[in-house]
Amino acid sequence: MPTNQIAEAAITGRSGGCDLPVRVLNDNGTTAQILIEGTGIYLTQGQVHTVSTTDVRPNR
Repeated sequence: MPTNQIAEAAITGRSGGCDLPVRVLNDNGTTAQILIEGTGIYLTQGQVHTVSTTDVRPNR
């Protein structure tokens, strides 16, 4: 089960969207490579993105 989440806006730059569960594949302290584990408005399960480490949050 994913233990982290990210806002779609952090990836797409679009307002709106939702928080998606993600799996962190790699994190060097500055950027993280994540695997999307759910489906949102703009993103779908299985996509891999590189984001700022600070955008990844613990799942609530």
